[in-house]
Amino acid sequence: MKTVSKGVCCLFAAIVAAGCSMTPQVNNDSSTSDDRENYLYLRGNFTWWDIEEHAKVKHVEGNTYKSTVELIADGQPYEFKFADENWSLGANCGYLEKAEQVVTIGSKSTANCKAKFEPFIFVPKKTGEYDFFIDFDNPETPEIWIEPAEPGLFDSLVPTL
Repeated sequence: MKTVSKGVCCLFAAIVAAGCSMTPQVNNDSSTSDDRENYLYLRGNFTWWDIEEHAKVKHVEGNTYKSTVELIADGQPYEFKFADENWSLGANCGYLEKAEQVVTIGSKSTANCKAKFEPFIFVPKKTGEYDFFIDFDNPETPEIWIEPAEPGLFDSLVPTL
């Protein structure tokens, strides 16, 4: 009987430990602008929802960050969020209102960084690189928007054929 009780206790402890490891962390850090570069990524179906170094945000100015990714315009929607490695509450930014889920070039949408799912959607009209911006001027409701990326120095020097 002691062996069964011991087994049940071990099983219970394992379940509790597994549940704790899957609980989202809360990011209550009142980070400075440089800190977000250390942990925030653009994540979406174009990165298989993983964190990828090329999709890590870069500080632009003030409380604004951007990540640049290349997208193919095949008519399919891309889902995306800004999030840290652990999908932490406070650093898991999806749409706030369903009406703002679809993001178009030149329009801003309000983000909820305590989102659980709520991915934004973007359908590019042209294949190329896009800058995804997030502005934390209002940390409770950051704004996101997308613009075509400016060509790099190399692109501007090499003529298109």
